[in-house]
Amino acid sequence: MSSPFFRTLLTAIIAAAVAVGVLFAASTWWAPLRAPWVLIVVGGIALVLGVMAGILGSYDLARLRGWLLLVIDNSWALPSTLLGAVVGNLVYPFFGTPSGVQSAGKEWVSYRARGTSGFGADVLQTIGTVNIGGAGNHERVHLLQARILGPLYLPIVGISYVVMTLLQCVWSLTIGLVLRLAGVRDTAWFRAPARSAVSGFWGWIYFATPMELWAYGTEP
Repeated sequence: MSSPFFRTLLTAIIAAAVAVGVLFAASTWWAPLRAPWVLIVVGGIALVLGVMAGILGSYDLARLRGWLLLVIDNSWALPSTLLGAVVGNLVYPFFGTPSGVQSAGKEWVSYRARGTSGFGADVLQTIGTVNIGGAGNHERVHLLQARILGPLYLPIVGISYVVMTLLQCVWSLTIGLVLRLAGVRDTAWFRAPARSAVSGFWGWIYFATPMELWAYGTEP
């Protein structure tokens, strides 16, 4: 696309049209999805994210891959795309700014951290198609996971955190506590490996979820 304006307009229109079309299709199973306010909200969110993606050149619409992923992100992977559009674009501006370098041709909207340490620099994050910090070691894997699993992705992530949190708490308050008091362990809770981006009590919960095991498993 030679014209940034045309690219942005086309990306935004396709994103919103596909998202609204998916809701209409899904409303045959659940009628409330066709409610005007739902269509307006979802279509508006997709439109805004489409404008951002168009300005940053996230989707290369000169290639079939760009078209396919734009459609997938706003149809099969729509739930995670919407979550990223809302949460990411509400939180990430406090820590970074949208980056054309990190976004162009990458099929996501990526924020570059303002600082050289902390969130967005040392700790990267990807929600749907919105990222902060760039690719890092495995952030692109989370993007792929959402595209493969589609509407199952968010439930899997949520259930995984609930299960791992329960396991960590049960262990820490029973066997782990006994071993800690006996001096066998220096913590009552399971610890994540040193390469985990999150440490402490929550580190193992984060690291042991299937999506993170998958992502860390791709690292060299």
